[in-house]
Amino acid sequence: MSDDDRLNVTCSSCGAALLVDRQSGQVIWHEAKGKKAEPKSMKEMVNELETQRRETAEKFERERRALKDRGRILEQKVKESMKRVDKTGKPPIRPVDLD
Repeated sequence: MSDDDRLNVTCSSCGAALLVDRQSGQVIWHEAKGKKAEPKSMKEMVNELETQRRETAEKFERERRALKDRGRILEQKVKESMKRVDKTGKPPIRPVDLD
C-alpha cells in the first residue's frame, strides 16, 4: 500500500490522528492525542502526596500482619502433616541410592 492510498486526517473534536484507506474508507491507524495535565497548586500536590503516604503505610501494615500470621499458619500445617505421616512404612527409594 503506497502513501497515495492512505489519507492522514486529524479529528476536529478530540485531536486524534487517523490514517484512513482511501479506497475502503477504513481507519488503518488511530493515535489518540495525549491529554495535557492541568497545573496543580502546591496545596493539591501536598494533599496527594499525603494520601499516597497514608495508603502506602496502611498497605505495609496489612502485609506485615499477614506475614506474622503466615508463620503461625505454616507452623500449624507442618504439625498437622507430621501427625499424618506413616511412620511404619519404608522410606521411598531415592535415585542416589540406586547408584
